[in-house]
Amino acid sequence: MKKLKKILNYTRSLARHDLPTREKTDNKTKGGKCLIVAGSKGMWGAAILSATSAARVGAGYVYLFNDEKQFPVFRHPDFLQIHSVKQLSQLKFQATAIGPGMSDQLKILKLLKKWIREKRKNVVVDATALTVISKNKLRLPKNWILTPHEGELARMIGWSAERIRSDREGAIQIATENYSCIIVLKGHHTLVADEQHIFRILAGNSSLSKAGTGDVLTGMIASFLSQGLAPIKAASLGVFLHGAMADQWIDDGKDHLSLIASDLNEKLPQFLLRLRKSS
Repeated sequence: MKKLKKILNYTRSLARHDLPTREKTDNKTKGGKCLIVAGSKGMWGAAILSATSAARVGAGYVYLFNDEKQFPVFRHPDFLQIHSVKQLSQLKFQATAIGPGMSDQLKILKLLKKWIREKRKNVVVDATALTVISKNKLRLPKNWILTPHEGELARMIGWSAERIRSDREGAIQIATENYSCIIVLKGHHTLVADEQHIFRILAGNSSLSKAGTGDVLTGMIASFLSQGLAPIKAASLGVFLHGAMADQWIDDGKDHLSLIASDLNEKLPQFLLRLRKSS
């Protein structure tokens, strides 16, 4: 392993600086087209959580890939649907997220290989898609973002989860060297790293230990990419907002056990405004 990179703290002031802006004359193209490839039978909630957070933080268009044609679209008119791989190739997306709530690993593998061949930029990889990458030892473009928790990273780098927990900084450095991507190591004080930097995100608490909260984070990061943020900034900003909303949940007098993923999406409008106006 190379010499450990210096760890920098990612703070509220950096998040406020990185938060995208809108001018009075801007239209939806400013927010870009964001593709969410997520969900499967019995797990469509993951797709809804990711797509909602992507829209809430500013993506101009949010598309859901749904080749199974089982998605309850009539309940969610904010999102556009794509039903075939051919349609995926006909549209240009500024950012893509893949993995939350998916069960078909072969489908994921085919899509990832296709995007690698196409040199697609700004892809966020989460959940089952991380397993596919580690199983098939895929070589990924440098600007992709991988978002593992400790158990997923253990499979990716061949360490135990316990070893990662005791040396998170060393583990994330190994991951960036092995995959040459941006790595988001979720957990207490989430770390975000590329080949030059490691950022420690000073936000978040154990109330985020619920199914679905990671799906919200994936959509947020993809949305910031679609709005033109550099991958390391999109990842760091998404993680900070995600954690800071959980901190606000506690500051507002709510119990750690009570937060659910959809609460985060409901809090996003007010929290974004609060962050933008903070000094």
